[in-house]
Amino acid sequence: MSGTPTIEELESGSCFEKVLTLPYNDIGTFVIGRLSSFTLPALFIWIVLVISAFLTVWFWPGLSDTPENPRIIKGLLTGLIGLPILLIPFHEGLHLIPYRLSGARDIRFGADLRQGIVFVTAHRFVTGFTLFSLVALSPFAVITAGLSAAIIFTTSWLQWVLSMTLFVHTTMCAGDAVLIGFMSAFRGRRSFTWDDADKGIAYFYSERLPENKV
Repeated sequence: MSGTPTIEELESGSCFEKVLTLPYNDIGTFVIGRLSSFTLPALFIWIVLVISAFLTVWFWPGLSDTPENPRIIKGLLTGLIGLPILLIPFHEGLHLIPYRLSGARDIRFGADLRQGIVFVTAHRFVTGFTLFSLVALSPFAVITAGLSAAIIFTTSWLQWVLSMTLFVHTTMCAGDAVLIGFMSAFRGRRSFTWDDADKGIAYFYSERLPENKV
């Protein structure tokens, strides 16, 4: 079988097996439980987290309060809360673009404040590993590049603020990295996922191995 299978083909069980049923309200628990698993996407997340944490300490402006060096509390509120909140619509919009370009039409936004997550999902749209990786990593790649460039070319106080923002935004990408890592674990087999947004459940499938390879 070539190309992207239908939901019915995935569910039939003849060529694919369901490897994960993930309710949206369990995403946080799933992500935390797999953060320590070594995958390439997770490695990128950890590298950026370490670098941004180091820069936050490196650019710490001290306790002076002058017109050139705004108060510490202002910087903390801006870098840790204000800018990350402003980035959310842009972040989610970057998830949406690959879905749209791939033909998904019933795209929905959602949030679970209890878990501290905001998400975009394409209802009943089957997504393969390559497209899923593009959807998941687009915000991380674009926003990390933008913030990194801004850190290089701005003033020292803003360097400190933007370093904190980079750290917070990278933590927001951890769930995407974990899910990509999960799908990439099925080496040599095609993997797919689709969401039932009405039920709030994501399903993941992997191509069945030939019986003589099981």
